[in-house]
Amino acid sequence: MALFGAMTINTRRRPAAPFSVTVDIVAPEQASTHPASFDVPVPEGAAVRAVPLLSILKTGDERLIAVGDIRVTVHRDLRTTLTAVVRGLWVADAGDSPAGPTATNWRMEMNDDRLTDLLGTTIRAVPYGSHADPEGLATEIAKAHAEKSRDGIRALRSFRYCMEHLVGSSLRGSTHRLEAILADVVELSTVIGRVADEAREAARGGMGAWITNPAAYHAQRRLQDPALPARPGARRARRAAWFAVLDAGVRQCRAMETEACAEAPLLHSLLNAASTIAVTREAQAQETFNMVAAVGGVMFGVPALILALYDASDILPLHTGNAVVLLPLGIGGLIAALVAALLPGRRKAGKARRFAVALAAVLTMLVILASAGTLVTPEA
Repeated sequence: MALFGAMTINTRRRPAAPFSVTVDIVAPEQASTHPASFDVPVPEGAAVRAVPLLSILKTGDERLIAVGDIRVTVHRDLRTTLTAVVRGLWVADAGDSPAGPTATNWRMEMNDDRLTDLLGTTIRAVPYGSHADPEGLATEIAKAHAEKSRDGIRALRSFRYCMEHLVGSSLRGSTHRLEAILADVVELSTVIGRVADEAREAARGGMGAWITNPAAYHAQRRLQDPALPARPGARRARRAAWFAVLDAGVRQCRAMETEACAEAPLLHSLLNAASTIAVTREAQAQETFNMVAAVGGVMFGVPALILALYDASDILPLHTGNAVVLLPLGIGGLIAALVAALLPGRRKAGKARRFAVALAAVLTMLVILASAGTLVTPEA
């Protein structure tokens, strides 16, 4: 299978013993057909580990959020292959706010030309160990990447803080902006869910130790749960110099899962809060529409009332003597404005605004009628 990208990293186990590390990047568009870590054939004498991948990559004014897993394969001669399978890739606009760095306008992608270089550079920056045997070296490399991925939860948490800040600031803004924040919260919630799944799978498999060293896998499980039965070779595996590193790596995966699961309900609460605010905004918009419709009805109804109550030909043109016909309409408009102000549902400022709008509409219509009435010249 053709991989999305690959690079070779020459690093050093110790000053006199160099070994090579090859990094393969599998993009999301190929991840669905890429075999799982336990389905890939293991070379004879090699050691295999698997850990979750969470990497926040920044390039220019955008952030790339990659979620998946990393398979570490160390051959007998210490040649190492790191296969990063990116199962979820998001691109977001990078920025800053009073609450910290932001990631907005999230969108899920199946591919990105920058992924190979950025992710490969990040993987290369993780320090590697100095164990002289494949199992120990694979364990130390995997533990380092598990710890690096766990650190990414902190960045996702900072994005949540900024989304909470944006929700708070949008209370005085437009509903359209709030809808964009809702979409970002949904995407971040999806990211958190995928991260928790990958971390849970890695912790459950003992960072993949069961693939090439079942004894170490069972020994680590029994260390977490002493009620499990003893397995052959487990005691000898616990005496290995790298076993403590394996246990620390599995604990990193469990901690990553715990932190990700802790973020999920907070994001759901934020989503519910933002949804409630959006619904409230829509209700206020509907109320404004009803007010506009009522004012329009008044402005159309006043002339119709004039024609229904009076014969226009008898009172036109209007002058000081017969302008009294507009007085009942003015009184009726004043009463309607008072009723609008007394209706429940708004604060004192909102009620005053309803009164002013209703009264202004009636007075405007009366002024228009009076002006038009004075300009009419009846036919002889």
